[in-house]
Amino acid sequence: MRHKPLECLYRQFTAYIEDRRRQPRDDVMTGLATATFPDGTLPPVEDVMRIAANLFAAGQETTARLLATALQVLGERQDLQRQLREDRSLIAPFIEEALRLESPIKGDFRLSRVPTTVGGVDIPAGATVMVLPGAANRDPREFDHPGELRLDRPNVRQHIAFGHGTHTCAGAPLARAEANVTLQRFLDRTAEITIAEAHHGPPGARRFEHSPTFMLRGLKQLHLELTPVG
Repeated sequence: MRHKPLECLYRQFTAYIEDRRRQPRDDVMTGLATATFPDGTLPPVEDVMRIAANLFAAGQETTARLLATALQVLGERQDLQRQLREDRSLIAPFIEEALRLESPIKGDFRLSRVPTTVGGVDIPAGATVMVLPGAANRDPREFDHPGELRLDRPNVRQHIAFGHGTHTCAGAPLARAEANVTLQRFLDRTAEITIAEAHHGPPGARRFEHSPTFMLRGLKQLHLELTPVG
């Protein structure tokens, strides 16, 4: 019998929502489970479950892909790795550049509620539009030398890897904090981080595979060699 992770996740979160409606607690899940429509009615359990489960899963997927990108860069760039080891304050702008260069969300979809024009293209009401944050984050009109990783970039946080305005990802501060702490731990516990040549090939002839999806951008696997401290 095939294991279906998404069904398992939905089943578990259905149980969480039903439990919180029976026995409310002082936690986020209870807040989701007991939130009502403007008329005071509760939404169906399934609707709440999907929101809760997707919030849970989305943060893990994107942060994991961000960390893979960051560690790939550190494994390739020993000079950059030394900079971060010597000055940990550079980790924050490094994370922003990793987000900009390899945005975990490659594409997303929006529904045009009214007729509009974007970039000289007329979009009728009701049209579905695919937006590409990863492409926008390499726009040379916004970022000088967009293909380069620059820790001193003056507009380093003006990328849209987390969306923008009302569509800004609610988990952005958490993702940044998780990435910062994780990279700090890697640097604390290792003397050197390198790409495993047995899996990815030698410098100049690396082999990396990315997940074949329209939505997400990330490596399928990343093999590293870690030299412990001492």
